Amino acid sequence: MVLDPVALVCAGSAIAFLLASGWWTDRTYSRFERIPAHYDFSGNATRLEQRRQMAWLLPVMFSIVIAFFVVLMELVPPEDVRGDPSGLIVFISALLAGAQCLALVLLGRWARRQG
Repeated sequence: MVLDPVALVCAGSAIAFLLASGWWTDRTYSRFERIPAHYDFSGNATRLEQRRQMAWLLPVMFSIVIAFFVVLMELVPPEDVRGDPSGLIVFISALLAGAQCLALVLLGRWARRQG
């Protein structure tokens, strides 16, 4: 099945944003050896891990998920798909990019509290 070019551009843009945010996080917070890996419901850090690992974990994981769905939708025969899967690709791309933005906001708040 051929996906809509808009969905492919959206997925590619989300992957580019995610990987750029990993690079940015690693560079911006290089003064910390460890950064938060988990937050409670109040947004407070509950566990710290190595900076480089946490800077790249979510962006790489989210990028793999987006790429997986794009490849999956390309491999599935058109007769097995009900409707156009392009909306799903756009939704997943936006959702995971938004989740990364939330993680960056929480990390920024944590870093400001550290001084």
